[in-house]
Amino acid sequence: MARSKVISGIVGLDKMLNGGIPKSNQIIIAGGPGTGKTLLCLEYLYRGALSGETSILFSLEEETNLLVENMKEAFPKFTEIDRLIAEGKLIIKGVDQASSLIQKDKKGNIFTFTTTIEDIEETIVESGATKVAIDSISVMKLFVKDPYEYRGVSSSLVGMLRRQGITALLTMEIETSDKNRLMFEPEFFVYDGIVILYLSGGNEENRVPSIEVIKMRGTQHSFSTVPYEITPEGINLLLIPHKE
Repeated sequence: MARSKVISGIVGLDKMLNGGIPKSNQIIIAGGPGTGKTLLCLEYLYRGALSGETSILFSLEEETNLLVENMKEAFPKFTEIDRLIAEGKLIIKGVDQASSLIQKDKKGNIFTFTTTIEDIEETIVESGATKVAIDSISVMKLFVKDPYEYRGVSSSLVGMLRRQGITALLTMEIETSDKNRLMFEPEFFVYDGIVILYLSGGNEENRVPSIEVIKMRGTQHSFSTVPYEITPEGINLLLIPHKE
């Protein structure tokens, strides 16, 4: 039996995924600095909120106001941002609004994310959200040094999101934006899907951003590497015609 799909609202990406993201999949959006990982997540949430779904961004790095400002600057044609936030359909929780997202243990020298997962789940339940983005899980890896503990934390996070029926995007920093130098991280195998954002080209002035779906459980998908651009109307995958 075919799984139901969740439309990302990013037309080219939905085409690459043969109609959308399988419901309750947990997807890593990986890439180097400046590839647009957070913006892709924000568009996913904005499109979901426009369609009537409650959508939440949890940021482990940025403050709320800065995230909203960056979204407006990158996507000036997203004219309903303030209304959706006011109505509680688009919830942006930066580190300033969720100070308990990062907690020190009793010794004060190791960070734990048990409380993070509990806080995220509580917010999801209270809001009735169905779409979530977490930016970025690299923060967890930065503080949880033990690889077995980190894998356990990742599994707990994935399990919670699945239990709540959430279709989530989780950003992750990788050391290189060059496709030819990509190395698969251990956590890639924990999540249901991996989408990589690259920057290809010789220097900063002529690098071309491109996107590739490495894996996606529950659906057939394109294995092409497709260029994209960040426009005022959203992320546009090139060479894939948009439907009017």
